[in-house]
Amino acid sequence: MRMSKSTILLLCFLPTLAFSQGEPVPSQIPNAASKSHRNSQEEDAVASLFDTVRKDAKLHRLTRIKDRISLQQLVCTAAVTDKVPLFTYGDPVLGNTPKFQDTSSALYKTVNPNEMNPELQRIALFERPRGRHGRSPGHARYSVAVWPTHLEIGGNTEYWVGINLFWSAGTEFFLNHFSDDMEYKNQWKKFVVPECKDVR
Repeated sequence: MRMSKSTILLLCFLPTLAFSQGEPVPSQIPNAASKSHRNSQEEDAVASLFDTVRKDAKLHRLTRIKDRISLQQLVCTAAVTDKVPLFTYGDPVLGNTPKFQDTSSALYKTVNPNEMNPELQRIALFERPRGRHGRSPGHARYSVAVWPTHLEIGGNTEYWVGINLFWSAGTEFFLNHFSDDMEYKNQWKKFVVPECKDVR
């Protein structure tokens, strides 16, 4: 059966018409997160907020690690997949959940990393017991990673923000080489997507 030209044109336009009647979808940024880069300016802004919260709370100052590969690759992974990396048993590899609150890391999504966020405030105020008699230091360092997603909300770029607390360099070295932690120190690598494995 032969179809007229008008019928063919109508069939061509039907998918477009149907899609236009559906739910609106978020606009996409030209470059996907896997082709973007961490935003160091936003990282500095988050770090400044972190330091201010701790100072106002009269907590000891933590030294910032500018480049922590594990954190950068995990936050990059969150930006590429647009979801929190999870262990097989459901707990987050990085960050906090309502059922898993006592964590020394934070991971959240925002369109404005310069603004205070409940998770940012929580992690900035996070304190481990400071030794048996309250004298030994707890976490001594922290690091921040900020990565853009491939989506926009209301014309604004969304970002995944990750913050992780760390022990002192000496304590971390000991734990990674002379304790049970050495078995798990590189476990995070299993959760990094291929697009983020070369992030430094």
